[in-house]
Amino acid sequence: MKRMCLCIFVLACFAVALCQGPRRDRGEGMYQLESSNTMGPGNTWATARGIGFLWASSPDSAKRPGIFPFLELESETGLLDFASVKVASRVLSYPWSHWWQFGNISAAAKFTLPDNKQLRFRGYGLELKYTYNALSKFASLGGYRVDGTGFNAEGYTTQGSVFQFKAIHDIDFISQYSWLPLKMGVDAGMRIPLTKTPNSSWNYIQPQFLFDAGISYVQLTYDVFAEYSLEAFNNFLGPKKITGLDSLHTRVMEVWFLENPMYVTIGGRIRYNNGMELCLCVPFLVSQNVGSAMTEADNTLFNRGGFPDEHARGINSPFDPWFAQWKVVAQLTFPLIYKQTGSEMMRNFLLLKGASKEKKFDIDDELKKNGAAGDTVDTSEKEKKARLDEINKRREQMEKSE
Repeated sequence: MKRMCLCIFVLACFAVALCQGPRRDRGEGMYQLESSNTMGPGNTWATARGIGFLWASSPDSAKRPGIFPFLELESETGLLDFASVKVASRVLSYPWSHWWQFGNISAAAKFTLPDNKQLRFRGYGLELKYTYNALSKFASLGGYRVDGTGFNAEGYTTQGSVFQFKAIHDIDFISQYSWLPLKMGVDAGMRIPLTKTPNSSWNYIQPQFLFDAGISYVQLTYDVFAEYSLEAFNNFLGPKKITGLDSLHTRVMEVWFLENPMYVTIGGRIRYNNGMELCLCVPFLVSQNVGSAMTEADNTLFNRGGFPDEHARGINSPFDPWFAQWKVVAQLTFPLIYKQTGSEMMRNFLLLKGASKEKKFDIDDELKKNGAAGDTVDTSEKEKKARLDEINKRREQMEKSE
């Protein structure tokens, strides 16, 4: 009888521990880096995201920078244990003629192996995404823009339909080492414009290679993470020549690998028991200029015959990565429909288990410091004796009644 009561007590404590902790999104990644996991089946999460930065509207440091705040909305739903779908939109994008423009709308599907019902050490996934960019006008880098295609503060944008895919791989250390709540991941893929240039001699509509890598320290109520993101042209072995990227279609420029949009992002997330998450991160530009730059000094030198190697390759316009030096990204995520998944239930349990051990150790240290350990032992013994007396009293009453 005593053993049965003990087992019931242990199981009840275990169940209570599992029910504690915040609601978690099984498929959440970092900022650009995607997670290989998909959202729990039937679960739906909504996200509102604000992005802001300061940027000069032309590559001239003497010009006064403008403030660019954007608003993005996103919703993701789990379909099966190994699939989820996402709909997202930048509803407010670059202003033009004092009016904010609608940016884009996208739909994506993510798939993973059907072993993500529980925590797994290695995860593999695939994301397929379609985006329609409606943005038609924006301040560009040195005038490198044809309608809504060209270089803006965030990198290279293609107007119209774009298809994108990413292969995803990540490692979740807590599944093997309960004391190590770290996640690491990489994803790689391509962004392919479905629109073609109207003239075969112009090649300003270009595909891009995508790569992200990151590491995250995941705790019960907060995360901190760092990631690297790259959007590269086919310029790994040499510069990519782009022609016709201006209203007269006469410019010839080139982009080196170091001039691709590259950011290192530092961020964190606070998680509440009801599932609401607040995330703040700051991407920092790490791209570097190669060759002539889009400055008044280099433009003057270039037009006077400077940079002869570029002239020899047929380049007639300088280029440099005059992207936003930093951005601030703040987002609010909350569950609309939620059912806890087994993997995140186990993650909460392991994190709670680790936190309780740490807390107990700290309390004991404090008691020892204050010299109160003996009093605690005495009090504990008195409570045990009182409970035992109560149990014996009830047992005697039951025997008499029988």
